[in-house]
Amino acid sequence: MSMTKINWYPGHMKKTKDLIKENMPLIDIVLEVVDARIPMSSKNPDIVSFAKNKKRVIVINKSDLITKEEILFWKEFFKKNNFADEVLELSAETGMNIRQLYTIIEKVSSEKKEKLLKKGLRKVNTRLMVVGIPNVGKSRLINRIVGKNSAGVGNKPGFTRGKQWIRIKEGLELLDTPGILWPKFESEKVGYNLAITGAIRDEILPIEEVACVLLDKMILMGKKQILKEKYKLLDEDFEQVTGGILEAIALRMNMLQKGGNLNVQQATYTLLRDYRACKLGKFGLDMDIAEEIKGLYR
Repeated sequence: MSMTKINWYPGHMKKTKDLIKENMPLIDIVLEVVDARIPMSSKNPDIVSFAKNKKRVIVINKSDLITKEEILFWKEFFKKNNFADEVLELSAETGMNIRQLYTIIEKVSSEKKEKLLKKGLRKVNTRLMVVGIPNVGKSRLINRIVGKNSAGVGNKPGFTRGKQWIRIKEGLELLDTPGILWPKFESEKVGYNLAITGAIRDEILPIEEVACVLLDKMILMGKKQILKEKYKLLDEDFEQVTGGILEAIALRMNMLQKGGNLNVQQATYTLLRDYRACKLGKFGLDMDIAEEIKGLYR
């Protein structure tokens, strides 16, 4: 199956893309939120072209779900490849490093005010735009920035609708936009990573294939022991193809359908839910493809 033929680009996403382009001239700072587990796969290549000549901040959200070594890698990678002026890891869920984000925003805001005051303009507004693909935690981040639940929060891709201007304080406004993907996945690996983390709906791709890709990645990363302990697997269970490992999980965890057949679908969803909930350890999925796919984001 070729991932480039997968198209999940509902009409509201096309409208959001137009909305972002239309409002970009008003914006001073673009905060792009990415998922720490898949920082490149969750980075929308369209945003790079939209945000030219703007202050660009990449917010690595859910950074408590990966290791410190991975965080350091991505901060250096994004800066080295000129993807952003500032890169900050945080957790919108727990509030970790939100104060550091305020500091970055204030720094850019002060620079703008200083320039305009020299021109004799006394009333200066700084405008932020928060962008990102579905399910990276944009709305929770906005709620943290604003300090109250001004943006609706959902746990399914495509929840936020329309645009929302939110006043943070005097002279500082924020534009929230719905999450958007891009029309075509140029990389099969990116598409599967989006599916594993739940950035695209589970019904878009064959869910067992998605789970098998996750198993392959974990085995290559040397994480067999985690799988063995979590699902009571034996060494012999890893001697078969990954589809067989899903069957082994169903067998060892006593996941049965009526009639006694193995419930492989239950094993599939259990594996993916456990990864998304960080029950299989802290690790990301993108480090092995960072250099390979960075050209897609130019």
